[in-house]
Amino acid sequence: MNQEQESEETEALPLVNRNALTIEPTEAYLEWAKSTPDSTPDLTLEDLREESTVYLIPEVEPNAEQWLKENYQRIFEEELESWCTDETQWPNDLSYEKFRTFFKISYSSLVFDLEEALLEAE
Repeated sequence: MNQEQESEETEALPLVNRNALTIEPTEAYLEWAKSTPDSTPDLTLEDLREESTVYLIPEVEPNAEQWLKENYQRIFEEELESWCTDETQWPNDLSYEKFRTFFKISYSSLVFDLEEALLEAE
């Protein structure tokens, strides 16, 4: 291995100045999703979890839970709307407690960008 190859392999990965919040639906979300008009009766939790959602959030460690309590509403609505755009079909209770029953949440404070192209928002 030459010096150039060695330096490329040991070069630090670019760390993004964000944390990641991963949202996975739970059985409670599945029950709600199955109750909506466009759902299919054979819908499973595995179907819903095929593509968990990842949100890039501000660097909030060690206060990620506090940040989520203050900002969950937008995420909750986004997740509900991704399944059913008719808000009349959404749960009446959109509290933080309901949000936590609908989703398994995980945080990561280490977010690396392995893509060379610039990050773009759509």
